[in-house]
Amino acid sequence: MAEEAKKKKNNKNLIIGICTGVLVIAVIVVAIIFATKGTTNLNDAYFVSDNTKYVLTVNSDELSEEKTEITPIKTHLVYYYSGDDITGMITYMEFADEATAKSSIEAYKSIDQTGVKSIYTNGKYIVVEMAEDQYANITASDVKQQIEFMEMLKNVDTNNVEAIDDKTTTETNETTQDTK
Repeated sequence: MAEEAKKKKNNKNLIIGICTGVLVIAVIVVAIIFATKGTTNLNDAYFVSDNTKYVLTVNSDELSEEKTEITPIKTHLVYYYSGDDITGMITYMEFADEATAKSSIEAYKSIDQTGVKSIYTNGKYIVVEMAEDQYANITASDVKQQIEFMEMLKNVDTNNVEAIDDKTTTETNETTQDTK
């Protein structure tokens, strides 16, 4: 009988040990999930359109001639989608380094936050998540067309457009003088 009681106690200790081990592993897994949740490995490879997102990248010199300390190097507009539904819209403002992003975030937080769900830093990026009402009436095909149009505009040779415009203006002026 004493041996039987000892076996039951050993089995009980073994079961408690296994349960404790499983619990410790589960806690570690949950901690890892929460620690990595919301963090995305952001680099140039991430900002490429794929089957889950459309991306428009704009360099700061394309936005404005006036550059300040809080002007991002690049701005990435990312539209997440499923089918033809937009499921999320996030702007990633890229700065030279993490310190610049952190020192600039307060200036962006002081701007009117209408339509903004959250704003935070992720490395050298200021991340602005838009509220659902900001993209609820937009379809993925609308976004794709807009991005394709913007990319086409970026690729247009502005010198060629100015030359065409100057030629048209000259021809119009000559025609006007001929009719007088």
